[in-house]
Amino acid sequence: MVNITLNIQCIDIGNSISHFATYKNGVLVEEQNIPTQLLIKKPNEFPNFKESNISYCSVVPKAEKELLKLATLNHYKLYNLNFQSKGKFPINYPHPKEIGQDRIANALAVYHSVQLPSIVIDIGTATTFDVISKTGGYEGGVIAPGPQGFLDFLSQNTALLPKVSISDKYPKSTIGRKTKDAMLIGTKLGYPAMVQGIITNLKNEIKRKFRNEPTLIITGGGIGNLKLENSIFRKDLTIYGLALAFQLNSK
Repeated sequence: MVNITLNIQCIDIGNSISHFATYKNGVLVEEQNIPTQLLIKKPNEFPNFKESNISYCSVVPKAEKELLKLATLNHYKLYNLNFQSKGKFPINYPHPKEIGQDRIANALAVYHSVQLPSIVIDIGTATTFDVISKTGGYEGGVIAPGPQGFLDFLSQNTALLPKVSISDKYPKSTIGRKTKDAMLIGTKLGYPAMVQGIITNLKNEIKRKFRNEPTLIITGGGIGNLKLENSIFRKDLTIYGLALAFQLNSK
């Protein structure tokens, strides 16, 4: 695993939550989560930049626009990790421009820190599954809804189903006795089964292609109580990837 040695401030702008973190002498010393929509509506909610080294990734153009305005106003230099700025990290993918910047950060982090091949499962608003190999680097992956996405789809696309949060109290019985409980049961039982089914199919193809069992890495703010056997949980994987990309590519 490559250690972070620089002082770096990292920003991961996600669909729902933006994650801010600071490395000091290689140690992650400060973290903060802010709703992304709040940053779009009130850009003054962006935390103060305390380091001259600032590395970021974004999947929300409107929030990124506000960040760039703030950087210009205060004369900050930003390093944006994307398919062009990722340095020597290989991408074996025919459409690299389509890869989310957060997925590149995750893949680069794994490429330098775990035994390959690997599958990274990042659970947030969306659930992404990314395959990383030793020779090809980023190989591709799968995109599915996050757990809250299942519930949001039901409430937004039906006339009578209510809005439900994945964090709401889960019923004791697996037989729903009211609509809200039935929706929670469907999501909390169905989501892990979907994740496991995708992993099983990916593992079978990876073993055929690379002749090795993949290392499972799980990350993301929406993980909840999801447990996957023989997996490694890396809470700050994206942040580490951002810091590492800056360190490897800064001159």
